Amino acid sequence: MNELTKSLEDYLEAAYIFELKNGFSRIKDISEFLNVSLPSVNKAMGELKKKSLITHEKYGYIKLTEKGKDYAKNVFKLHSNFLELLKLFGIDEKKANRYACYIEHIIEKDDINIINDIVEYFRLNQKETDKIKRFLEWRKNGKKSSKCTNRKA
Repeated sequence: MNELTKSLEDYLEAAYIFELKNGFSRIKDISEFLNVSLPSVNKAMGELKKKSLITHEKYGYIKLTEKGKDYAKNVFKLHSNFLELLKLFGIDEKKANRYACYIEHIIEKDDINIINDIVEYFRLNQKETDKIKRFLEWRKNGKKSSKCTNRKA
């Protein structure tokens, strides 16, 4: 996404998640969620405030600005799509979540739509998703049968 550092994107995404859930976020919530110190969150919130992505009064609630919401929504959507795709490919949720967090920060803007379209394709074509899952299960089980059972369209 590139306008913010990876770290600031994580802070913004965390604030977005809490705002979706509670209507606001707090320094302590973000600290616990990201497993970082309170001073680190304070510093990051100060930087996000300077960029007009959040509003935050000392000791008060954190709220995303419209600009902040738009940015965070894109990061969150990309993360969610990578998570969904990786889980589809048989990667357990904890690992998939960690990988999605890394990938969301390094993917180039031009390629984001490709990922979003691939995920949408699989959402709309459950038969294809099921075929991939069966194939992966077949591979995981050591190809015990002589043929993969997902050849039916």
